[in-house]
Amino acid sequence: MRIKNVIKKITAVLIILLPLSVSATELNSPNYKIVGVTTNTGGVTQTLDGDYSALLEAGRVSNNPRNYSSTYKLYTSPEDAFIASVPSVSCFETTTSGHSDCTTGPEELSSGGMVAICGPSGCYDRARFEIGTSSNPADTLYGVMISTDNFVSDIRYVDGNTFWPESVSTHNLNDFHTKTDWEDPDFNILGLQSSTTYYIKLFALHGDFTQSEAGPVASATTSSGSVFFDIDIEDSSGISAETNPPYGISFTGAYRLIPGSTPTTAEDRIWMDARTNSQGGFAILTRGLNGGLKSNTTGQTIISATADLNTTPDGFGIQSEYINQDTYPYLGTITAMSDYSGTGNSVGIVGTTATKVYESSKPVFNGRMALKVIAKAGTDKVAAADYQESIYFVLIPRF
Repeated sequence: MRIKNVIKKITAVLIILLPLSVSATELNSPNYKIVGVTTNTGGVTQTLDGDYSALLEAGRVSNNPRNYSSTYKLYTSPEDAFIASVPSVSCFETTTSGHSDCTTGPEELSSGGMVAICGPSGCYDRARFEIGTSSNPADTLYGVMISTDNFVSDIRYVDGNTFWPESVSTHNLNDFHTKTDWEDPDFNILGLQSSTTYYIKLFALHGDFTQSEAGPVASATTSSGSVFFDIDIEDSSGISAETNPPYGISFTGAYRLIPGSTPTTAEDRIWMDARTNSQGGFAILTRGLNGGLKSNTTGQTIISATADLNTTPDGFGIQSEYINQDTYPYLGTITAMSDYSGTGNSVGIVGTTATKVYESSKPVFNGRMALKVIAKAGTDKVAAADYQESIYFVLIPRF
């Protein structure tokens, strides 16, 4: 059987009955309240023809009724009242110098910026960010999305345990932390590439099904690995001296070596400048070409050794006399190895194999060191003007 007639009009009767007078007290919930509800007497019967909607949306409520920019929006649905407020990035830094927008990190940040905790030129493999909570409660959790192309195709999250970028597939609830837990480490993003711009944005979560939309994007660019090493030759007053090669130290004049005499310290020092942002600091190694002061004329060598030259027939070596660096507490301290940190005429060897003279276990700002060169010629040595050694120094950063 076919239905031939098509219903073209719908007629409905909506009956609304109202009591004579009702005044409601406050209607409360954990998230909102309705106050001052009053109804009037009477009732009405309404007949509606044609298409109609039985429900009319006049407005919605929100627990966060702000006007938003292109990044934000005004929430207009009742369920949105439970969504956490959209957080912002209050600081995201890698290379700032002399100031910082970060306020909860190491004390050095306020006066020196990120270079004060990462070393010269800033951080090459790590960063610090802090969270603008947008008035979310203290127990709100936050997640961090990170990208190198502003979220076009490279979309990752910051792992909540390792603080390294991770893929979307491994991102889970364990990657959400409170503001306090995120900001407690000095560096809360690790495993970055040098000389690369990174973008981050934050999400907030305060209970099941309450994750906010992403907040505004912040960016920072990591530095490159930074190493500086320089040698100067000057006397003991040359703390700030800057000299150019060729470098040479002579035992001449009042400082000449006399066979059978006491140890002699050369007038000039080997001054060295060193700085690096390498997180593992650096080591400075030395070695000699001949293993001592060699004379091609006599064929004799004043052998280099780690020794107290006061008690040996002869010998040759170096001794650390001066160490200084900028005193940011977070950065490293340069130390001389025990063989080279003696006093008096105790020296460390300048052998034909490399030996460590100085090191630091952390980044160093403006390190300055000086080495004395001390020698003693034995009674068996024939006087000659060509006793010499070539000394090499190598700085090895620990990236």
